[in-house]
Amino acid sequence: MAFVSAVTGDDSTKKFMDVLQNDFKTLSLETKKKYPQIREACDEAIEKLALASNNPQASLYGVVNQILYPLVQGCESKDVKIIKFCLGTIQRLIAQQGIDAKGARHVVDCLYNLGQAGMLELKLLQTAALLMTTSDLVHGDTLARTMVLCIRMVSPSETRDVSTSHAAAATVRQLVALVFERALAEANGTLKVNPADVRMQANNKAPKDLKPCAVDAYLILQDIIQLINGDSAQWLVGISDVPKTFGLELLDTVLTDFSDVFFKISEFRFLLKEHVCALIIRLFSPNVKYRAAPPPAHIPGGAGAAGGAPAERPHFPVTMRLLRLVSVIVHKYHDVLVTECEIFMSLTIKFLDPDKPLWQRALALEVLHRITVHPDLLKAFCECYDMKPHATNIFQDIVNALGAYVQSLFVASQVNTPAGELNTILK
Repeated sequence: MAFVSAVTGDDSTKKFMDVLQNDFKTLSLETKKKYPQIREACDEAIEKLALASNNPQASLYGVVNQILYPLVQGCESKDVKIIKFCLGTIQRLIAQQGIDAKGARHVVDCLYNLGQAGMLELKLLQTAALLMTTSDLVHGDTLARTMVLCIRMVSPSETRDVSTSHAAAATVRQLVALVFERALAEANGTLKVNPADVRMQANNKAPKDLKPCAVDAYLILQDIIQLINGDSAQWLVGISDVPKTFGLELLDTVLTDFSDVFFKISEFRFLLKEHVCALIIRLFSPNVKYRAAPPPAHIPGGAGAAGGAPAERPHFPVTMRLLRLVSVIVHKYHDVLVTECEIFMSLTIKFLDPDKPLWQRALALEVLHRITVHPDLLKAFCECYDMKPHATNIFQDIVNALGAYVQSLFVASQVNTPAGELNTILK
């Protein structure tokens, strides 16, 4: 953060001060008649900037942090033109790392209020992402409000188009990844957070021994699991629902890209073992129980009209992402989730049964292919399961299931081939 320690005598800093003064002069003119209180605050900001420019020893950091007030006022004006201008200036301050943790909280509160009003959502997403990626000032409740602001825009609505929802989803993925990057850097000792920069957490159910960045990551992961499970978030206050597929994609990102966090911090392994695995098994339930409907009978009252309540139908988008998670867990976490991987593999093998929908069998086949191309993984299966008493013979079941699947393809091709053509093929 070289800019923060700069003094106003530096040439680049002077140029930036001039730009800020011009911004506030423009804002003062725009608000002169309709918003006199904002104009007065702008004039005060211009005076402070002018004094700082004439004092070579003054710290720009302190000066810039003091002039946020008129910009926040401008964002509260409900005038789209003024709000857009103020957000542009705030982005300029953020990009130059000219605010501290207190200033970051003011900015986030401002963005949060604008988000509740549904104003300039793309600009809000842009500003939130910039604040998170250019500094490590946002933690605790300030981070929670930032995440809530972005997650609320993920679902389309009457006033929100699909492009904004897609931008929000991409921003949330970026921020979740960033939080886990910080937790990993903190665990490695390359990042230290000043406790004074962390606002007291509300609804904090993280273990007490965790460091600040790890707390943020733990609470976000905990709420992702809650939301996928259909429950309201505890830390991300105000979020009660997200698309299940989106929640599973976030979980996939965390488990795929940040496995080191789970191996280095025991509390995350507990979440993985006790909550993530339980969630996956529960969501697999409709897939396990469901049977593909037989071909419709041509005779009235035949097999197609059989009574009985149908099982809950599995959804392709959810099943696809669940099997992707299973693949990731088996590959990356097999050593610490031996029992859970045994369950996951048994469920995946069952998806190859002939009475399962074709798309489900195809997805299971893809997962098994990813696993069987890794000899070390197959060796581990033999050692952990097939060679152990009272354990499922996973390796044997994989071989049998694949053999039965291949055989069923030949049987199906023979059934669909006319007798004349079949005799010709056999000759």
